[in-house]
Order: sequence, then structure tokens, then C-alpha cells
Amino acid sequence: MVAAKPFPPAAARVWVRIYSWITIGAAIYGIAWAHVPFIIGKPWTTCDGGGSVLGCVLTFHLFEAPIVLFNLFIAWYGLKRFSSQTVRSYISLLTFASVFNFVFFAFEVNTLFGSLQRIAPRWETLALVSIALILLGGAALGVFVVQQLITAHSDKRI
Repeated sequence: MVAAKPFPPAAARVWVRIYSWITIGAAIYGIAWAHVPFIIGKPWTTCDGGGSVLGCVLTFHLFEAPIVLFNLFIAWYGLKRFSSQTVRSYISLLTFASVFNFVFFAFEVNTLFGSLQRIAPRWETLALVSIALILLGGAALGVFVVQQLITAHSDKRI
């Protein structure tokens, strides 16, 4: 009799951990870029077009903060709660995280277009490009990890 393979297999668990740590690093990177320029006295020009600067900043936080918090929750879940009993929930959550990251990517690209139109400082444009690429990479990695989990044990019902 052949022993049943553990599910999820070790390789899939490794991908979940890699995804989780990359997500934490990306969140720290994005949060730093969003706030450090303001702290050092060189705020973003995104909200400099007239109207309420406070309203603009609050709107950015209303859109971005929940997605960042959800991503950090997925990272925590992957590091602390991921198991054979939670793999189905994790796949579902990670699928939503990938979708949210694609949407966040589109938002950042739209913000990037605005920065190019108003001829924003180069650091701001480069920061937006880097954050957009990280979001696109994170979404793609999320899809990859979901596929690894689904195909890792295709003969099992998950």
C-alpha cells in the first residue's frame, strides 16, 4: 500500500510562503513610497490640481488602504493559517487578492498617466511605475500560486 501524499505538498506550501513574504515586502515598499515623501517635505503632486487636497488624499486612502490591508491579511493567512484544512479558503482568498491587485494595478497606471500629463517630478513617476509593476507581478504570482495549489493534487477534491 502506497502512503497518501500530503496535501498541499511541500512545493505548494513553499509557494504560499514565498507569496506571503513578497506581499509583506511589497506592502511595506508601497506604504513607504506613499508616505515618506510627505514626511520629508516633498509630497506627491497627485492632489495638486485644485479642489480639496484633503478630499483627494482621503479618497486615495479609501481606495488603497482596504486593498493593502486585504493583501496583508492574505499574507498572514498564508504564513499562519494555511494548512490542508484551509487550502480551499486560501485558494478563494488568493483568487480575490489577484483580482484586487489587477484592479489596483489599473488604478496606479491611471495615476501614472496623470503624473505624465502634469509633468510630475521624475521620482514620482518612477515610484508609480515601480508600484504598478509590483502590483502586476503580485497579481500574476497570485494566479500562479492558485494554479500550483489546484494542480498540485488534481486527483484530490479540494
